[in-house]
Amino acid sequence: MPNTKRYAITGGLGFAIGTFFLWNYPNLELGSALIGGLFIAALCLLYSAPLPDMVKGGLIAGLFGAVMTIVYGPEKPGVAIIAGMLSGLGAGLLAFQRKPQATPQAGAVLGAGAGAIAGAWTALALFLTAFVIAPAAGVTANDFAKHLSETVILADLLGLGSDILILLFVLVFCTITGALLGAAASAARALPLRPNIPLLAVIALPVLLIPLIDRAGNLLLLDALIPIYIFILLALGLNIVVGYAGLLDLGYAAFFAIGAYTTAMLSSPHLGINLSFWLVIWVAAAVAAIAGLTLGAPTLPLRGDYLAIVTLGFGEIVPILFRNLGGGPPAGTLTLRFFGMPIGIEQMDLTGGNKGINPISPPNLPLIGNFEPSNKIPWYYLLIIIMGLAIFFINRLRDSRQGRAWMAMREDELAADAMGINVVRTKLLAFSMGAMFSGFGGAFYGAFIGAIFPSSFDFSVSIILLCMVILGGLGNMAGVIVGGLLIQGADKMFIPKGAELFRDIADQRARATGGSTVGVSALQDLTQQRLLLFGIVLVVMMLIRPEGLLPNERRKAELHADDDPININSVAAEAEADPSVAA
Repeated sequence: MPNTKRYAITGGLGFAIGTFFLWNYPNLELGSALIGGLFIAALCLLYSAPLPDMVKGGLIAGLFGAVMTIVYGPEKPGVAIIAGMLSGLGAGLLAFQRKPQATPQAGAVLGAGAGAIAGAWTALALFLTAFVIAPAAGVTANDFAKHLSETVILADLLGLGSDILILLFVLVFCTITGALLGAAASAARALPLRPNIPLLAVIALPVLLIPLIDRAGNLLLLDALIPIYIFILLALGLNIVVGYAGLLDLGYAAFFAIGAYTTAMLSSPHLGINLSFWLVIWVAAAVAAIAGLTLGAPTLPLRGDYLAIVTLGFGEIVPILFRNLGGGPPAGTLTLRFFGMPIGIEQMDLTGGNKGINPISPPNLPLIGNFEPSNKIPWYYLLIIIMGLAIFFINRLRDSRQGRAWMAMREDELAADAMGINVVRTKLLAFSMGAMFSGFGGAFYGAFIGAIFPSSFDFSVSIILLCMVILGGLGNMAGVIVGGLLIQGADKMFIPKGAELFRDIADQRARATGGSTVGVSALQDLTQQRLLLFGIVLVVMMLIRPEGLLPNERRKAELHADDDPININSVAAEAEADPSVAA
């Protein structure tokens, strides 16, 4: 897209979003109300601006750390430590994505610069929070200093008695760790290894350290991170169906519900069955996979919009079914009959109806005991193990003969059939494999929450999962993970905390000026308008980058057929690095 058109679209979107904020939050005045619009516009302009790749990567990734620091900063300034590390890591990966380097040394230099910019920007956001945003939200200097010393780990150990010293420590720490992680990530990407184990090790390091930093600083981030990771696991399964096989599935939440309800019925006092979680999680995955086959079989002749409508109907039917198979007599029961005669099961409350099933037994390990709801660390590491295994198996599936058959069917189903690919078997396996990983996610979700309800699996879940796949990049697992972090991070962390921060600022202004508090209640609606925000994100992506943030190179080449020299080079580079692509 020409830059002029891109800037015009960016300016229009910024104006529209600014107007939206001004309409909803009139007591924040014009300057504050336009912050949201200017933020989106700045992000788009940064992406379009002719800046060096290192600077652009650092600025874009640093936005994540800056926003995370600002929304959490007034109460938990220590979040800047984690935000700086993650933004530095993301900056290194993003800079390399935009400008691949031939040697690890050159990659390290590029990643170090981008990571340092991202880390420094994150830390500067903490200074802005300390001197501007926290006072505006009613957090006094003494309160902020107390939060700072409580949540910034190592502050007492290093003898940082002054608030300014702690802030400078955060600035230096974020900059250095961001540079180191960015350099390591970019250098690891440049290594001619496949699979890229060094890169996975670099990414795993901050992910594994998060619970320890969270506990040391009492940040309580795991409450939000675990649901985010569950949705990423679901999106990885959906990527098999949509990204690899090209089958548009709008009812994926149904498999999530089937996995969760299977766990609830087999591992709770509700039906008097209380099997171990370690057995039930496999049963839930198998039941979800069978449900995938059940959905796939009647949809074999369907394509495109028709397939989307059928899967949408399936996704709506399953929660209604669970709602009506329980709740107690006379309506909410299950009775099996043969020629009108009850056989074995009569008036059974199978699913609990609208009340759901509660409680669900947690996992148990010999050295840990029951996984307690108050201690999220065992849950976090268990989910990391499940996700790691899922990524490994999906990666192997993608590179297998079956994975290439999925992609051939996605490109042209008739041509794939003519070349000898069994399209029926390929479609059924795509639905089944995708549903199986959703079953794993549903089993973990049921045990983690401890209770399930039909309302937890409505249509919006399927749409959010699809948004995660499209935003990150169809057919690319790294892109799906990034898309999941952005969409779910906004849904679970940034939007609720941002709404709370806006509300505090508005309350403080109203008290200081003695003005009206009209509009303060509307600030709470920001969390209810999240689907609108996700829709805006999708529109922006379709206009500016339809292939997603981190697209598969082949997919990118398909969507930019006019850029032949670039695409030929990129696909050739991918084929050189990945022999299976060339096959």
